[in-house]
Amino acid sequence: MAEKVYPEWVQKHKAKGTSVRKVGNNYYLYKHSSKRVPGKKNPVPSDTYIGRITPEGIIKSGKKKVDTNESEIIVKEYGFSAAIQSLCPKEWKDPLGEKWQEVLDYIIVRESPESYITGERKVVDKLAPHIQLGAQKSYLLRRIRQEHGVELKDIQILSTIYLVTIGKKKLLSKISDEQRKVLESIGLELEVR
Repeated sequence: MAEKVYPEWVQKHKAKGTSVRKVGNNYYLYKHSSKRVPGKKNPVPSDTYIGRITPEGIIKSGKKKVDTNESEIIVKEYGFSAAIQSLCPKEWKDPLGEKWQEVLDYIIVRESPESYITGERKVVDKLAPHIQLGAQKSYLLRRIRQEHGVELKDIQILSTIYLVTIGKKKLLSKISDEQRKVLESIGLELEVR
């Protein structure tokens, strides 16, 4: 197979371990490598984008690229759910016994259907008949207000803080100044686990 011939200004950037691709009238430089994949007989080629080649030089990418073919990206609400869990008082938990986490998860997911909790724990579809959702939610919010001086409306601003999972890596979305003030007022420092 004959090697492709590129213009001189492109060719001078092609070094060992790199490859050039032409798309339309543009040329792009990639770092060429391969990796072993279990179940495959031969190594699988893996190219990492370096930048676009122009007559003036290489315009490097300022953004980190994520191969979405190999990585699943999941975005879930995090701030509001973490705040409710953090603020949940012992006096609310105790009467529910071992079921408190199940009831709390159910309340959070009803308020925030895209909560990260749905990816971490199994959330029941329905509470046991003797557990009344309205009464439990009201009592929880009343206890949070009494112990922490926080209303539900105060922490709803945190519902736009997201947990972004890319493959095995977890990141938090940007936290605004207003959200940061609310987090400080309730003494909550969000961390990715």
